[in-house]
Amino acid sequence: MKRLMIVAALALGNSAFAGDLEGTQPRELGSVRWHRQLDEALADAKSWGKPVFLVFQEIPGCGTCVGFGQRVLSHPVLADAIESEFVPLAIHNNKGGHDADVLRKYDEPAWNNPVVRFLDAQGKDVIARKDGVFDAGDVGARMIAALEAAKRPVPAYLRLAVSELRAARAEKATFAMACFWEGESQLGALDGVLATRTGSLEGREVVEVLFDPAVVSLADLGKKAANVGCSSIAGTARDASRSDQKYYLERSPLRFLPLTPLQATRINSALRFGRDGSEWLGPRQQALAKRIEQALAAKSDAFADFSRPDSLPDLAEYETRLRERLDRAQPANSR
Repeated sequence: MKRLMIVAALALGNSAFAGDLEGTQPRELGSVRWHRQLDEALADAKSWGKPVFLVFQEIPGCGTCVGFGQRVLSHPVLADAIESEFVPLAIHNNKGGHDADVLRKYDEPAWNNPVVRFLDAQGKDVIARKDGVFDAGDVGARMIAALEAAKRPVPAYLRLAVSELRAARAEKATFAMACFWEGESQLGALDGVLATRTGSLEGREVVEVLFDPAVVSLADLGKKAANVGCSSIAGTARDASRSDQKYYLERSPLRFLPLTPLQATRINSALRFGRDGSEWLGPRQQALAKRIEQALAAKSDAFADFSRPDSLPDLAEYETRLRERLDRAQPANSR
């Protein structure tokens, strides 16, 4: 965990650019910390060499606007990438003053659904503007395209999130093995695997695998599983206990992080093979991991009543509760 803690410490310093939230963050803006002045955002883009993630958003807005804030701008990995790989800038499309000036500058309609544009330090589009992009996977794909167009590295954690979000048609397969802890860690590392779950079937330990057939076919998945000592088996498995799910992750402080199912799957595998899993975590998650470690060092049962949800929509609320607990345990002036 040493490398993870070093990276997390750096991430804490780097993420401060977005400033503290003033008052209550509107639901339409999710969990990202935003710049609100165009000139300041462009100046930071020039200083850091990062593109600007500019969202034009109606606040208060319609259901589409609120949904965009909750599904896209609160997604634990996308929000992390928006803060860490871009300079985030939010412009209200239904207000006057500076917001209205920026709206006119970019010829954006007022009182409109959210539009995301990616700018360089001169304020010009890095990739072409596109309307009607409200899906988290599609926004993530455009984030990758913008980073590539700006000749910026695309972090592994962002590519992983987009592959999970854009899996159009997931399928299931079940594999038997001598030990489902080992089987889950082996299968969870395979390309195309989206999630794993341990269980029992016909008296055997098994792992149920959710996979993307667009990335790996069932036949190829079966061959790869056989190479690591797992054999396909038909039937409906009975879930193993919580303590037997993601065995290596559940024995690490990382178990308390707000992780997507694919992140949890990959990190569980990484930990089994002696890696810290940080390649699958965004900087904000890494900083949060450092705080969790500190809290557990001070009180081993600090999160005894916390259990990471499996559902993506619940992760944003979970992260909020986790941060509130950490703030009570570690006042800002003690960190």
